[in-house]
Amino acid sequence: MSVTRMFSCSLVVLFAMGCSSSVSPAFKGFAYSSVAGQCGPADGPAVAVFLAPTQEGANGATAPYVRVYVAVPVNQLAGVWPIKTNSDATAWFQSDASTSEVAESGYMFVSSVDSDNTVTGNVDIQFPDAGHIKTDFRAKFRPNVALCG
Repeated sequence: MSVTRMFSCSLVVLFAMGCSSSVSPAFKGFAYSSVAGQCGPADGPAVAVFLAPTQEGANGATAPYVRVYVAVPVNQLAGVWPIKTNSDATAWFQSDASTSEVAESGYMFVSSVDSDNTVTGNVDIQFPDAGHIKTDFRAKFRPNVALCG
């Protein structure tokens, strides 16, 4: 192998190592997701995307799960949603039945919302104690009987 080729391959490997994500152990295997309607400000529309290691967690039934809330109807969810203080999007990590924490920073990018309200996208979110979650999702819409107001 030539010196030039070996140097080029080394740079590719170093670049790939530098770009790897440092997902926290708490978030390994968050492969399940769902999206559900929520109560928004002034009883308006909102949605929540749930991410979890189990389907029950993705339904918001059992912890642990991540919930990303955005105060828009599901058909208006496509786009980038910054997660920070005083923004339209907020995220929580529910580690058990009584413990949760609010995200410090991050984003949710929704690339598409299908005609059946299936939401496709990814998240990159930092929590103060639980750490970092970065994952793709394809969340099926689940009916939610939310009594607002």
